[in-house]
Formats: sequence, C-alpha cells, structure tokens
Amino acid sequence: MAVRSRVAVAAAAVLLSVQSAGAINALDTVGANQITRLAGRWAGSASMVPPSGPSRSFKCVVVYRAAGNGSQLRQKLRCKNDDFKLEAATQLTISGSTVTGSWEDPVNAIGGDVRGIVTKGGFDVHLGGRFFQAKLEVNGSGCEQQVKLTPVRADYIKELSANLRKC
Repeated sequence: MAVRSRVAVAAAAVLLSVQSAGAINALDTVGANQITRLAGRWAGSASMVPPSGPSRSFKCVVVYRAAGNGSQLRQKLRCKNDDFKLEAATQLTISGSTVTGSWEDPVNAIGGDVRGIVTKGGFDVHLGGRFFQAKLEVNGSGCEQQVKLTPVRADYIKELSANLRKC
C-alpha cells in the first residue's frame, strides 16, 4: 500500500477508533458509570476530505467494552465503502480528566498513542503515530457523537468527520 493511502487509512482508523469517547460527559466521580454507558454497538457514517477533490464517505460500526472497573475502554472498529475497508482497535485509560491510551490498525501494521483531556461534551486529544500527528475533537450526547479530526499536516487529508448513533 502506498504511503499516501496508508496515512489516509491510518487517520481514518484513529478518528473512528477513539470517537466513541465523545459520548461521555465531563468525567468526575461517576466516570466509571459514564464509561460503562458507552458499552455496545455504535453505527453511522464518516467523511474524509482529501487535499483536493471530492470527499469520500463510508459506513462504520464500532463496538465498545468497558474494563478495569470502568477506568478503561476497549474498542473494535470496522468501516468500509466501495474503495476501501479499515479495522482498528483502541485501548483508552481514563484517570480523572486525563485520557491516555493507544490505537492500532492491524491490517496495515501501524499504530500510535492517544493523550488528552476529558471535556464537558467529550474529549480533546492528541493522536500520535509514526505517519502522522492530529488533533481530535469529540462532542456528543448519550445517543449521538460528532467527531472532527484535523491532521497537523494536510498532505493527505484535510479533515475527517463522523456522526455515530447508539440509540
């Protein structure tokens, strides 16, 4: 796979891997209960905007499982359209208002770290990896999530966004 395609797939995987965290409201002493509420299946659509040309749409399914007495969240992602398919796994740890973790795209053998903070409507995190760095903003309510990923360099992707529903 070309580096350009690998970066695009990696960015999409990272975006969708951590977007479920947006359903959590501000994490406080009931944080474990909020993480547990993420458990289950989320589905929806995503859009990738390249540096030039039309955006690309795809459908996604994300399944989440709480672990570690509610302080950890494990995620499995599958997305596809006519042109490509991606899979990703994420492990997040929530401690107070801090989010840390890692993501992996096993199909392309790439991954990286996740670090940031819990906000009132979700998360603001920095995504790291060998092929890119990006800012991820996640906001949502109990049934919906809105996610926006903005890579530091827009060489391959200008923006990724997604809308998922659980209810």
